Amino acid sequence: MGLFNRKPPAEYVPANEEVAAAARALNRGNRKPADRLVRESGDQAQNTAMRVLADSVTFDESD
Repeated sequence: MGLFNRKPPAEYVPANEEVAAAARALNRGNRKPADRLVRESGDQAQNTAMRVLADSVTFDESD
């Protein structure tokens, strides 16, 4: 198998449930699940980080 015949690794895009779980953990003060998702996302790391942060924001209309 030649060096140039290798396929690039597939991009990992976390499921919505994984992002929601990481966001809940982030709200509790545990950033490890979010860090793991971002690290495993490769080229999609910034997108994954924004998804986790957006999901971790709580909005209350009464404020």
